[in-house]
Amino acid sequence: MGTKKLQEIIAVLRDWLVSIYLYQKGADEIPVFVVKDVNFVLLDSIRPLFARERFIILTQDNISQGSDVFCLQLLNIKNHSDLFYGSNILSNFKIEKTDLRASLELDLRNKCVQLREGYLSQDKWKDFLKHILLGMQIVREWALLLKSPDMKIPKDMKELLSLFDIAWSCNSQNFYYLLDDKVEEWEIPALIHRIHVYLSDLCNKI
Repeated sequence: MGTKKLQEIIAVLRDWLVSIYLYQKGADEIPVFVVKDVNFVLLDSIRPLFARERFIILTQDNISQGSDVFCLQLLNIKNHSDLFYGSNILSNFKIEKTDLRASLELDLRNKCVQLREGYLSQDKWKDFLKHILLGMQIVREWALLLKSPDMKIPKDMKELLSLFDIAWSCNSQNFYYLLDDKVEEWEIPALIHRIHVYLSDLCNKI
């Protein structure tokens, strides 16, 4: 979504809009709108600006009361976003260690289920594996912070993998193959199986 569209949205929602963040998710920059509350009548007036765009809309309550429910997503947005407009409401976002651990375990269990379903139902396995790789980056960042809250998280994916393996006694070799795009189609079933075992083992450790 371009700057011009964002400015048009601000002009309409100004009194209702708390902030806009530009969230770097993989190669994409996704605007995150934080609003005071949801007003679909007001949103309807600017629907054309959102058409065919990627975006996230959160309320203040999602942030103030959501730390125990979708903390991984909020933490990732906080650490991978630049404030574009309004108040930096995420700057004071905190999470309890027990909530972070529970959220990591839930996410890993969900990934095991998604891995089975996705592999059996999707033809475009490369896209599917890239989605797994991107999702695991979020898990690794916050699992590292679970071990060392003051750790500086590297942006380089391979460096992140290396630190993670040391901290959690893991072997993420299969993900290096994905990063370097060195997986042949005939290898996919065995690779998926190894990743499934990896996720299950990691879930038990966390």
